[in-house]
Amino acid sequence: MIELISPIGYPRVETHAKSRRLDTAIGRRVGFIWNQYQTTRNFWPRLEQALETLGKPSAVQRAYKKNTWMPLEKDDYSELTSQVDYLVIGVGA
Repeated sequence: MIELISPIGYPRVETHAKSRRLDTAIGRRVGFIWNQYQTTRNFWPRLEQALETLGKPSAVQRAYKKNTWMPLEKDDYSELTSQVDYLVIGVGA
């Protein structure tokens, strides 16, 4: 866990969902979040393809950010997570 400390010394602790362990990723619904960073443009599509081939997901959802340095919008993230069993998150996404 990363804890952010404010410059004036008051800790800011973000809450997050409890992680769940999957018994298997095969046949599950997968979501991909990718920031489309230039140096990953050759790698990321191949990673997605390989994971889809190996995992044979029952559904695939994708969130490709338009801005490489901003987090995925909270509403978009919430919608995506409601539709998948697990996420594969790319560079800085």
